Amino acid sequence: MGGAGFGLLDWAVIILYLLAMLGIGAYFHGQQKTSRMFFIAEGRLGSMLVGLSILGTYLSALTMIALPGKSFGPEDWLWAVQLPFLLLTAFVITRFVLPWYRAAGVISVYQFLEQRIHVSARMLASVAFLVLSAGRMGLTLWLPAMAFCEIARGTMEAAAIPMWHVQIAIVIMGLVTMAYTVMGGIEAVIWTDVIQVVVFILGAVLSVIFILWDVHASGADFFGLAAAHHKFRSWEPSLDLTKLATLWLVLETVFQTIRIYGTQQDMTQRYMATTSTKEANRSVWISIIGYIPLGFIFYFIGAALFIYYTASPDPTVRDAFAAGHFKADQAYPHFIATRLPIGVRGIVLAAIFAAAMSTISSIMNSCSTVCTEDFYRRFWPKERPDRHYLSVARWLTLLWGAIAIGMAIFFGLKGKSAQDMWSQTMSFSTTGVLALMALAFLPIRIRPAAAIIGFIAAAASVFYMKSATHVHFLMYPVIGNTLGFVVSLIVNSAMVLAQGHSLTGPEERFPLKVGEGAGDERQ
Repeated sequence: MGGAGFGLLDWAVIILYLLAMLGIGAYFHGQQKTSRMFFIAEGRLGSMLVGLSILGTYLSALTMIALPGKSFGPEDWLWAVQLPFLLLTAFVITRFVLPWYRAAGVISVYQFLEQRIHVSARMLASVAFLVLSAGRMGLTLWLPAMAFCEIARGTMEAAAIPMWHVQIAIVIMGLVTMAYTVMGGIEAVIWTDVIQVVVFILGAVLSVIFILWDVHASGADFFGLAAAHHKFRSWEPSLDLTKLATLWLVLETVFQTIRIYGTQQDMTQRYMATTSTKEANRSVWISIIGYIPLGFIFYFIGAALFIYYTASPDPTVRDAFAAGHFKADQAYPHFIATRLPIGVRGIVLAAIFAAAMSTISSIMNSCSTVCTEDFYRRFWPKERPDRHYLSVARWLTLLWGAIAIGMAIFFGLKGKSAQDMWSQTMSFSTTGVLALMALAFLPIRIRPAAAIIGFIAAAASVFYMKSATHVHFLMYPVIGNTLGFVVSLIVNSAMVLAQGHSLTGPEERFPLKVGEGAGDERQ
């Protein structure tokens, strides 16, 4: 059906897609007249637009490449158990978190930590986000560049692809994303996200159709082979902390997705771009309800690819296994390269690009926001014209684009499972942030020293688990954030008692109040 290498039509699809992204950035360039417009579009966007943008930000090349890689490999559908628990995340965020951010009127979500705890908590969380973003952008940019080179060559032998080919793909994608993000600000990011989500869904649907067509053409007993190899195995009842288990996957999902939707600037910044709290809440539900079926589709793609290659052995796959070149993350790109028709191949690769670029552009804009609001304005408070801050934001966006390109080249040298690298990057760079934010929502006053000690305890626990134990990395954020929260409460209680105050006295009460900031009323 397909053939190795890229055809003229494939190139046309990719070039047209990239030009369209640049065109959107150019269209919104003239409208970026204030820093608030650049960061939050003056809070004038609707829930559907913002919801699809949040979905596009949450989606990434990890979804299109790493998820099929997981289900193609020996872990089958174990990771898919995480998806339904995103509904719990949506409930927590829309009921308990988002309305208070809107009420506080913050552009950077970390400003909320300063309001509720201290500027030190704001700085810790801001730096953690910037470190996470550098890793996330690099990984997200490297994956589609690797996939593009493999698809263009029609091979699974990654070692046969010159490193400079991958680097060229990284630089081109990075520069295009930088250009439309710098030109059009958050509004260009959101509109390109929406288009990218549409391309992403089209790529997913076409992939499923052609994979199932090939399985049918091979005469394979799809469900028989799936049952024989346990490819839809989604339950591992172990309670061993050193092994991948269903309970650890669920706990990691709850902790990490609440952290992502509740403390990660690239997500929370969208909430302030809507016209009201009601619209912001609706946008969260749209994004999560949209992501769950897409996640299942890509886990299904990985399992279906395993069945196809089992029923129709591919010499390239067999030889790559024998030579030690094969990685499960390469299964889907190899199928795209060798089995999809010309034109369709370009659409699916454009979908992979879209998944990556929607995430990267959002992070570039949000990192620029954090650097401007949490550092530049906070520590250089001299009043300047708003056009100065707009210029600073654009230059910072360029800087973060360069960091993304550099980190992508670095990740290309590591060669590990993308999903594992991402999970470990999250654990090391963000453990303790969720604990800080949970402390900020308490109706009592938390001493800054107690919050910082708890954060340090959380971070130290992750390094200890990594270096001195065999605890599975999925449990790092669960154990770390729980420990950080508990330690902070214990230290805070000791400090209150040492000062001769009652733990429940009026001087220790610090309730959240709707409308205490510059935001709208809870709707």
